[in-house]
Amino acid sequence: MIDAKDIEKIIPHRGDMRLIDEIREFDTTSGVGIHHVRSDEFWCSGHFPGNPIMPGVLQVEAMAQTACYIAFIRMGATDGKTLGYFTTMEKIKFYHLVKPGDILELHVELLLSKMRLHKFHGIGMVGGKKVSEATFTAILETEEDIK
Repeated sequence: MIDAKDIEKIIPHRGDMRLIDEIREFDTTSGVGIHHVRSDEFWCSGHFPGNPIMPGVLQVEAMAQTACYIAFIRMGATDGKTLGYFTTMEKIKFYHLVKPGDILELHVELLLSKMRLHKFHGIGMVGGKKVSEATFTAILETEEDIK
C-alpha cells in the first residue's frame, strides 16, 4: 500500500485537492486508488447542507489522480512536477450516492498511450458496488514539455 506522503512524491495535488489517500495496487497499466470520504471535506457543508453527497466531478477527479499516479510511474516521472490536464471526459455515469464514511475505491485502467496523450477508463466502487464510471483522456506534461 502506498500512503498519501508517497503519493505526493509523484502527483502534484495537495491539500483539499489531493483526492486519493492510498494506492492499494498498481502496475504500468492499471491501479486502485482509495479515497476515505470524510465529513470534514470542503464540499460537505454546501453539497448538500445536512445531507452531504460527494460531487460526481470530484469522483472523476479522484479517478484522474489515480490515473496520473499510474502514468507518471510508467513514464518514470517521479519528481512530483509532472502535470496532467483533462482533454476529454466521456461516458460518465453515476449509479449510487457517495457519502461521508464511505471508502471510495478508484479502479483505473490505461486504454491508450500515444506520446503525451493517455486515455483511461475508471470505475468508482463503494462496498463492492459500482457508484461511478468514466472514460477520460489527459495530456501529461513534464517540466521540459512546459518550457
